[in-house]
Amino acid sequence: MIDVAAIDRPLDYVVPDRLIADVRVGTVVRVPLHGRRVRGWVVDRTDHPGTERPLQPLAKITGWGPESELVELSTWAAWRWAGPRVSFLRAASAPGAVPTLPVVVTRAPVVATRPVVDDAPAAVVAEAFSAGPTVVRVPPALDPFAFVSEAARRGDALVLAPSVGRAARTAARLRQAGHEVAVLPGEWARAAAGGCVAVGARGAAWAPRPHLAAVVVLDEHDEGWQEERAPTWNGRDVVVERARRAGVPCVLTSPCPSLETLATVRLLTLSRTEERDGWPTVEVIDRRNDEPGLGLYSKRLVDVVRQAEPGRRVVCVLNRKGRARLLACGSCGELARCETCGAVVEQVDEGLRCRRCRAVRPVVCAACGSTRLRVVRVGV
Repeated sequence: MIDVAAIDRPLDYVVPDRLIADVRVGTVVRVPLHGRRVRGWVVDRTDHPGTERPLQPLAKITGWGPESELVELSTWAAWRWAGPRVSFLRAASAPGAVPTLPVVVTRAPVVATRPVVDDAPAAVVAEAFSAGPTVVRVPPALDPFAFVSEAARRGDALVLAPSVGRAARTAARLRQAGHEVAVLPGEWARAAAGGCVAVGARGAAWAPRPHLAAVVVLDEHDEGWQEERAPTWNGRDVVVERARRAGVPCVLTSPCPSLETLATVRLLTLSRTEERDGWPTVEVIDRRNDEPGLGLYSKRLVDVVRQAEPGRRVVCVLNRKGRARLLACGSCGELARCETCGAVVEQVDEGLRCRRCRAVRPVVCAACGSTRLRVVRVGV
């Protein structure tokens, strides 16, 4: 397959004798195409080409590419998300050329630098890895690192986190626990060499794993697993299919599993007591009978904040869009409107913003020039 989206089919080339020993399925090569050299991937090898016409030879070998299993998986992904196959071969390739892989050095087990806290019950962890793809419903207060530790213990594991920052923190904890770790995409070659745990975000779903032993996906419900550009593939779905083909455990964790996952994989839950203990206590205040002049904050909220221990922080989330949705001049009473389209404006940090055309202007009345505006309707 050549790296040209418009040509979404394999092309035949002959391998020169000097390159035969180094060419395998997945190898990244340079091939001639219409007078220029383009990048491509070897997706198949055969002694019997499908044409009798003379074939052009490969120009050179660029380096290591995706494994043969990932090349096959790219065919499935192209069908699943109705996109060009080269899009997935790019995702499965290193960000730069990888002429050689590092030598894997077997080291003695490293003693953890600090205790690793595993909150998940051992029985739940064992059950999660016992059969097929499984989603474990874990409350937000429970640390899912026990599932990551179990995957790492099994060998060349693949751990996916919903963000780059979360992946970096997970990798750091694995290193503290004494595991060899490769963080994707920067350490692609290290992951391809094996003998480590590969950790990354969505793109790591295509990470090279020569001896894949287990897969863990943290927060599988996160929207970040969905690629925004076409083809809009989902990293979670890719690794579930990948683990199914490899016949290895795939464990997904989430406090609120997505409907797509619940419909396709096995659900495993903790006891009701453990789940309840892992969620914060929510108290809903009915303010329908409160006096209008009491203000924005309820008496209950004020009491809770005042009773907080000295030095402890209190987070108050005001779920509103904009500080003010409708303003009028305090001097002349004129409504604050957009000078471009005439729609009413809302107050934001940078000034007055039009909700229709998104134009921003200073906090000044267009009629009289006063800077004293009063709120007619607060943010929502």
